Amino acid sequence: MFQDPKWLSCRARRDHSTHRRGGCFPYPAIFLFGGIDMGFSWYPGHMARAVDQLKQSMKLIDVVIEILDARAPRSTRNIELSEITGGKPGVVVLNKADLADPATTRAWVERYLAEGFRAIPADCRTGEGVPEAIAAAIDAAREGEDPRGERRHSRARFRTAVLGIPNVGKSSFINRAARRSRAKVGDHPGVTRAKQWIVIDRDLEMLDTPGIMPPRVRDHRVWTALAALGCLDASTYEVEPLATALVARLDGMGLSDYRGRYRVPEECSDPHEVLEHVARSRGCMRTGGKFDTARAAEIVVRDFRLGRLGRATLESP
Repeated sequence: MFQDPKWLSCRARRDHSTHRRGGCFPYPAIFLFGGIDMGFSWYPGHMARAVDQLKQSMKLIDVVIEILDARAPRSTRNIELSEITGGKPGVVVLNKADLADPATTRAWVERYLAEGFRAIPADCRTGEGVPEAIAAAIDAAREGEDPRGERRHSRARFRTAVLGIPNVGKSSFINRAARRSRAKVGDHPGVTRAKQWIVIDRDLEMLDTPGIMPPRVRDHRVWTALAALGCLDASTYEVEPLATALVARLDGMGLSDYRGRYRVPEECSDPHEVLEHVARSRGCMRTGGKFDTARAAEIVVRDFRLGRLGRATLESP
C-alpha cells in the first residue's frame, strides 16, 4: 500500500494524492514501501520538450560540455543525457569547486580522465576554470574532425551544447565564456526554459539548454544531495526533514565543521537535537520558549549551499 511521502511539501503531497486518484501530478513522487524509497519522479513538461529539442539539435553539435556540481558530481549528472549525445566528444565542468573539498575534486578529475572525459574544476561566478574548459572543448572538437584536417561542415565555428540538471550553473558558465550576460541566471532551478544559441568567439558558439532531470531517481541519497544543493524546486520538499538528512550525511562522512559554527556539542548525535542547538545559537524561538527548528533547518540548508559549513563534498569517486 502506498504511503504519503513524508518529505514532500504540503502542496506536493496534495498533488501526489491527486495523482493517485488519476489526476495530473507535476511534482516529485517518493513512494515508500515499508520505509524504502522506491523512486522519485521529476519531469515537468518543459523538460520533455527540451529533450526532444536536444535530440533534434545533436546533428549540429561538435562537442558537449556537461556542467556538474563539484560537491556531488555523481548525483548531479544525468547519465541519460549520454544516450542523447550519441558519443560526441565531451568536457566535464565541475562547477562550484570553490565550495567543494579540493582533494576530492582532484579525485573526481582523475576519475573522469580515466573514463575518457576532459574534466575541469571551475567557479563560474568568478570565471576561474572557464577559459580552460572552453579551450578543452575546442581541442575536443578539433580532434573529432576529419583525419585529413577537413571540417565535416562548412560552418566557421564549432558548436557545443551546454548540458546539465537544473541550477548547476549552465547559464553562468555561458555568460562567463561570452564575457557578457547573454543567458538568464537565477539562484533557483528552472530559469532557462528554452534553447538559445550564443556566440562565444570566432571559434565557438554554444547552445544553452534548460536543465534536464532524469525521469526517475531511485536513490534517496541522490534525492537528498539534489535538494540540499538547490537543484529541486523548494515547493517539492519540507526543509526540516531535508536538514536532518543533510546533518546525518555530513556526520557520516566526518564533515563536522558545522558543529563549531552552531556550537553543537560533539556528543550530540541526533540530527533533530542538532537543529535545536542551531535554533538556540541563532535565536530561533517560538512563543512559549520552544525552539523553532523549521527556521533552524532553513539556516542549515542555506549555509550549506553558500559554503558556510566548510568546503564539503557529499560524494567520493
